[in-house]
Amino acid sequence: MVPMRPMGKNTRERQLERIERVRKRDGRSVPFHVEKIAQAIEAAMTAVGEPDPTFAAEVASVVELTLLEAARNAGADVHHAPGIEEIQDLVERALMELGRPNVAKAYILYRDQRARIRKALRVHRPGANDALAALKSSVRVRENEGVSPWSKGRLVGALIEEAELPREVAEDVAAAVERRVFASGLTRITTALVRELVAAELLDRGWTNAVSSLGIIGLSRHDLSRVLRDEPLDAWEREMGERDRPARPPDPCEAVSGEVLRRYGLEELLPAGADELHRSGEVHVEDLRAPHRALTLCVEAELLASGGHSVTSAQAVLEGAAELVRDVSRVLVLERPADVLAPLLRAARPGSPLGLGGWLRSLAAIARAGGVRIDLGSPGPRSIAFTARLVEALVELPPGPHAPALYLEAHELEALLAEHAGIAADVDRLMGEGRLFSTWDDGEEVFAGPGCRRRKREPGVLSCGGAVAINLPRLARRAGAWREDLVQSGIVELVQAALEIARSLESFQSARDKRHPRGFHTRRSWAIVPVGLREALLHLGDGVVDPDLGARLLGLVAEAAGRFAVGSLSTLVPVAPSPFFGERAARRFAWLDEARAREEAGEQRWLFADADGQEAGAPRPYTAGFRLSPLPGTAAGRHEADALRTISSGALSLVGLPGLGDWTGSADERPYLSAWRRFEVLRRAGTGEVVLELFPTHARADETTLRPVN
Repeated sequence: MVPMRPMGKNTRERQLERIERVRKRDGRSVPFHVEKIAQAIEAAMTAVGEPDPTFAAEVASVVELTLLEAARNAGADVHHAPGIEEIQDLVERALMELGRPNVAKAYILYRDQRARIRKALRVHRPGANDALAALKSSVRVRENEGVSPWSKGRLVGALIEEAELPREVAEDVAAAVERRVFASGLTRITTALVRELVAAELLDRGWTNAVSSLGIIGLSRHDLSRVLRDEPLDAWEREMGERDRPARPPDPCEAVSGEVLRRYGLEELLPAGADELHRSGEVHVEDLRAPHRALTLCVEAELLASGGHSVTSAQAVLEGAAELVRDVSRVLVLERPADVLAPLLRAARPGSPLGLGGWLRSLAAIARAGGVRIDLGSPGPRSIAFTARLVEALVELPPGPHAPALYLEAHELEALLAEHAGIAADVDRLMGEGRLFSTWDDGEEVFAGPGCRRRKREPGVLSCGGAVAINLPRLARRAGAWREDLVQSGIVELVQAALEIARSLESFQSARDKRHPRGFHTRRSWAIVPVGLREALLHLGDGVVDPDLGARLLGLVAEAAGRFAVGSLSTLVPVAPSPFFGERAARRFAWLDEARAREEAGEQRWLFADADGQEAGAPRPYTAGFRLSPLPGTAAGRHEADALRTISSGALSLVGLPGLGDWTGSADERPYLSAWRRFEVLRRAGTGEVVLELFPTHARADETTLRPVN
């Protein structure tokens, strides 16, 4: 027999190549997983607002190597199992040495909290001699998954963990809840009922903050039934009628989740006092049903084309758009699409489903499936021929909420009409349907999409994280005629409140940000939406609209937003007023203001309905955007140009103008295009760019010409 040689150090190191087991507090030995250490570190980093999965994994690897080296130095074999406490001590030490003391503090607090919960569960676990054991075992708690016996210890642990209560308070509250449960005689209770009982006890003891953290945000059965039947929950939506109410999400799951998120946003996301401003109608936070998504996303089409300019690249843009619609709630803008889409014109015969028209129909189908709109940015001044073909293809698409729109810079639109005179009717039609917008800029920042402005030569993706509308007519009505100073003071206060709301939502969205699979870098901005400018000017002018006053008010919104945002919102650019996202707020503000006026006058709500289903006397929605027309005796576009001279970049929308021909003094066949021409001539005249000739002797009274400045 060959005698066995003693195991040397090198042999022991070869056997102990990694930590395989870990010893729990109760003495059990379980498999060691370094991923669990990384998850605990990442949770602590997220708690302090510094999520970094890569760093957490690196710290966990350092802890694992330290454990392995200590075991080797101690001569341990493969059966060595370090304890949980030893691992946690190493994590705290590593975080401190790597310069993350705030993360280490969060980790220590979480560790202490878990220790208190374990102690509560261990001390209060019912024993065999417990006199109430039989009664406790008869009460069953229905949880999300399964049914469990009543346990006061578990309730104490939940109060310590979720509400962060001191142990003594948690003990007292849990005992009071237990007495009420046993006194009720119920043998089957739900976790929701337990939470209600806990909330009542906390309120009696003055722990209001703890009540908020334990509260449930949900829908009653009555509200849930109405949402599933596609009926609005808000009184203003019901009483404004179907005609003025925007389409609701057709999918029941989206409708229910959206309503829950809206309530969560009002109660948890908005800063103190801001929810009351929203509820009362001073401001309106747009799309709280999806606070985690951007309202607008602007991305250059080239980024989605996967390189090259071919039909295949154009199809790749569709695939990229289908992926991005999940990250946006309102509008996705594909910027500079000419180079990517031009091959579709060369590769397909006219009318072919593989051509530009078929591509646009596919784009509209993706938008409809995602519940958003996918628009096209300016093709550029060098692509006038392509722009003309694009306009013709857009006209062939049926209008609708998901039909793509086109944004054209004013000079580009002017060149298009000069080179392709026959396309004027198509341009007018698209303008009237809200599928073509004229934009302008100051050379420093260009309009990219609703709520987004791109800096000169700025790459990357832009997003508008949210929008806050302000109720201008209420400010004007409260101030009274000719009291511009009071309205200006109110605007400044509401802009400050809007930026506070933006800060809270920015923090929420930043905490949820994850690296996009395509590796895009996104710069996020926010929009402030003045609603009811026309009505406010009518109140201030005692029935007369003063466009100069409108220019001062819009300029004040822009100046206040830029002044208060800089330095306090590092991710926000100075925000200019936006004409988009105000349609819902315009309806809601009008209804709330009318309801308040009737209440102050002691009048009852409407008792009879019109034949079309709308309540008799229901208020007309305020004007959205920057629209002031129509005004008796004034051609459309004139007052808008005067009022918008303080806005450095933006877009013009004349959608929904009734009876434009009545105000121009002639039955114009192309009223929207004429209104745009009038607006653009006056706007440029204000900057000294052109000489204004509104009524040349050889033209009709509603025509305009543009002449360069000599």
